[in-house]
Amino acid sequence: MGFLDDATEQEVELNKALRGYILRALARGNNGALLVRQIVNAMMADNLIVTPDISKHLKYLQDGGYIEFTDRRVTAYTAYSKDAVIQLTKKGTDLVEDTIQDGGINV
Repeated sequence: MGFLDDATEQEVELNKALRGYILRALARGNNGALLVRQIVNAMMADNLIVTPDISKHLKYLQDGGYIEFTDRRVTAYTAYSKDAVIQLTKKGTDLVEDTIQDGGINV
């Protein structure tokens, strides 16, 4: 990533790490599912985030087919306020188990 400045490169690496954290948390959850608030609370307790807004990470994972919301009316941007449940998909499980790769996620 030589074309990015140091601050941008650090942000990119943090984003990859946060996405991986979400997937690993789901993999440990009951049937591959957790409440968004459970994930947010764990991330805040681990000092990974300072605000509960993980919508851009959820959107990335949803767009990649790695997660889905159990309630079809929920979006990545309303998941926290609606206390939504996130489910790991088959593709998400494959990523966690290192069967497939995604350069945008550090699992």
